[in-house]
Amino acid sequence: MTIITKGMGAIIKKLGTISRNRASSKIFKKMKSGKSSRDERITHGIRDKTITSVPQSETVKKHGVKASVAKTKSDAYLKNIEALNKHKRAMTEGAEAKKKLKHMVDTKRAYKIGPTSIHPRDPGKKRQIGGD
Repeated sequence: MTIITKGMGAIIKKLGTISRNRASSKIFKKMKSGKSSRDERITHGIRDKTITSVPQSETVKKHGVKASVAKTKSDAYLKNIEALNKHKRAMTEGAEAKKKLKHMVDTKRAYKIGPTSIHPRDPGKKRQIGGD
């Protein structure tokens, strides 16, 4: 028996040990041809418990998980700052920028102090002035 796609080897090995009836025989044929759905493969096959194809990030390798999380949060904060500044510059052009700033406040990417002062939210901090 040949392995059609990567990850199907364990399923194909198990095919010989599973008792087959007419319904499951059709499903096994679909699995061999690579046309089965994910639900069918989970129900009638075996899946690996670990993901081996996704490598660790360089930050995790060098500095650990806490540093990687902090880096991700600071990147999100910089993204919030850039978006906020872009919308503030566009405020002079029209009402569309006002809607986008309001959307940033509604989705908690920014917070508002008073009627006009809008600031970017730092996801690395638990609570901020004017925030929830």
